Amino acid sequence: PTPAPESAPEPAPETAAVAPAATPEPIAPDASQPGLLALQGTTALPSSAAGIKINRPAGESAPETDAVVLDNSAVAPVPTADALAQFAAEGGNSGTRPLMSVILIDDGRMAGGPAALAASPVPVTVALDVTLPDASAKLAGYRAAGFEVLAMIPLPAGANSQDAATALEAGFGVLPETIGLLDLGGGELASNRFVAGQIMTDLNAAGRGFVSAAGGLDMAAHAAEGAHVPVAVVYRDVDGAGQDARAVRRFLDQAAFRARQESGVVVLGRVRPETISALILWGTANQTMQLDVVPVSAVLLR
Repeated sequence: PTPAPESAPEPAPETAAVAPAATPEPIAPDASQPGLLALQGTTALPSSAAGIKINRPAGESAPETDAVVLDNSAVAPVPTADALAQFAAEGGNSGTRPLMSVILIDDGRMAGGPAALAASPVPVTVALDVTLPDASAKLAGYRAAGFEVLAMIPLPAGANSQDAATALEAGFGVLPETIGLLDLGGGELASNRFVAGQIMTDLNAAGRGFVSAAGGLDMAAHAAEGAHVPVAVVYRDVDGAGQDARAVRRFLDQAAFRARQESGVVVLGRVRPETISALILWGTANQTMQLDVVPVSAVLLR
């Protein structure tokens, strides 16, 4: 009998390879502490960027067919700039003890942020939303006071990788002296692998870091690892539910304990009187802690 002709093998579908990365275990809410707010339930930004618009010709959709390779583990790309090192603040890294960092979002609700934070013994990193009308002025104020700054650049709903690149360029144009990007999750960056790949490629080229507060299995944090972008994941939001100073201090104590167990953590808060008061009292009472409280750049560069 005549053998049946062999059929040609079907081509393998193209996929974007995401480099595996060890993601910290998400922290479940502590039932004994009603004020504890898991990160997955908090957000400080809308899912769309009010100040960043992407113009397309009429009738043109935003297809996502570009192939973005996220696995760059074979050869680490060389950044064309080093914004993280250039704009990092000095502070407190002995090189031998666990690290703890505090990021505070200035959402514009409290005036005089640089002066208020200067009174705290805790060196903090400030995060600014690029869509604030006075974002550039706030950046200048914090930089003049010696603080390092992260940019928050929300992406338009339905953004593709080209849109993400445009938004990132515009955002860092408004906030140029920043060490990296803070993402709170819930948008395209955390869920779209093409967008995540483009963002991490651009961060790598600028030598900037990435901090994720998305919680859980965050695609963006995985993409950052694959693109050789320094990355940190927020352990806990200490005031996202409007906690008072006492509750914030309790959460800081818990984070310090966790840092000594895991060699370092990052916590997130906001520029508000209660949180700043808690930082001052907590930092003054814990001068002999067996850890270094440092700007987040030290964690990213570790």
